Amino acid sequence: MKKFAALTTAAVAVVLLAGCASGSGGSDGDATTAAKPVATQSKAEACKTLESDMKSVSTQLQSQMTKFQSDPTAAVATLKDFDGKLKAATDKVTNKEVHETAAGFEQSFSNLVGQLEAFSKDPKSVDSTKLQDSITDVQSSTQAMSKVCD
Repeated sequence: MKKFAALTTAAVAVVLLAGCASGSGGSDGDATTAAKPVATQSKAEACKTLESDMKSVSTQLQSQMTKFQSDPTAAVATLKDFDGKLKAATDKVTNKEVHETAAGFEQSFSNLVGQLEAFSKDPKSVDSTKLQDSITDVQSSTQAMSKVCD
């Protein structure tokens, strides 16, 4: 699903720009799910659910971009909020294949936000290799999500 890829790419781009521009970050939460969903949705329905939820969140992130550059604390809060909404959207998905892929994306995004949050607190203490690995993981999981929903 090309729209999902565009939305998640836009969200990741916002995160990456925020991280580079202001050292902002986000979540240190655990992205594990309590129970495996039952496959009651079709793949198309599951992807549409995610796309719908992520479209509004992505738009919200983009509208906050100017704040990210000037207020790292607000950026951290916004990215944590996005991560929570991403997890909630993932939890709504009951199609097993889409859920598992979306959960992988949410986990990689959460890890990246945690790295960016650490960077915002103390840029000198961050392991740049771990940060780059987190960015790469988000990009890879975005591509996996796009393949599942295409």
